[in-house]
Amino acid sequence: MSSKQQSHQRVFVVTGANKGIGYEVVKKLSTNQPNDLILLGSRDQKRGEEALVQLGSPSNVKVLVLDTSSKKSIEQAKEELQNKYDGHLDVLINNAGIGINDPSLKALKDTFDTNFYGVKHMNDTMSPMLRDNGRIVNVSSGLGAMTMKECSQDLKTKFLNPDITDSQLEQLFAELFKAVEEEKDPATVGFNPVILPSSDDYFALYYGASKLGVNTLTRIEARDWEKKYSAKNVIISAVCPGFCATDLNGNAQGARSAELGADSILHAVYTENLENGQFWRDGSHLPFESK
Repeated sequence: MSSKQQSHQRVFVVTGANKGIGYEVVKKLSTNQPNDLILLGSRDQKRGEEALVQLGSPSNVKVLVLDTSSKKSIEQAKEELQNKYDGHLDVLINNAGIGINDPSLKALKDTFDTNFYGVKHMNDTMSPMLRDNGRIVNVSSGLGAMTMKECSQDLKTKFLNPDITDSQLEQLFAELFKAVEEEKDPATVGFNPVILPSSDDYFALYYGASKLGVNTLTRIEARDWEKKYSAKNVIISAVCPGFCATDLNGNAQGARSAELGADSILHAVYTENLENGQFWRDGSHLPFESK
């Protein structure tokens, strides 16, 4: 691929894309963007290559080995973008996510390492490469807004503070980590349980808190973009794909398809004049706190 071709070619990165919603996003992009480059993020090469074969090995899709829970892996992915693709990036879709039903500190840490810190480290690392009119889509969940609703009033006020910084946000979660480490009820630091009839308590709390973090981070990143980066007209969104049948929930019966979840994400990629720093599902605006 010549540098002349690259300069006219848009570059998309989709994390967690070897299966589920991320796979469906890549599948749609490979058809919608035949002249652009789609990088299919996968934690290991083999799974990525298997997904590529399943897609029919389209010429515009390449595997990018990327474990978003690892800063080292994110740095290596950045180097690959710089070395192979002239350090160009136009659309970043942070789709990788996990959920664990386990009250342990390790479960909380693992959930946040991928779902929250993984998104933050990806955006901090990749944002300097983003070009004008770029998009960042942080895949979130309605459970993030439900978790916000259940937070204590004091904690809710801190999350919703329009001037909150990323370090202040991380400190709020440090309190949750400390409570879990000391085997205290998370409610003692304002994280009240989210009761879902179809979900387990710790999955809902840890996963929901991580997605509350993603939603808040999205607001911060959109607000501060112009102070930190040179690219113009970059729009950063949080998107709920809806409750889709994926490995995350054991392909739950009655859930919507991963393909519909992908459509919800792509609304935030393709919609012109999208309001920056907001939360969306299927192209409709969602509140950061459930009603």
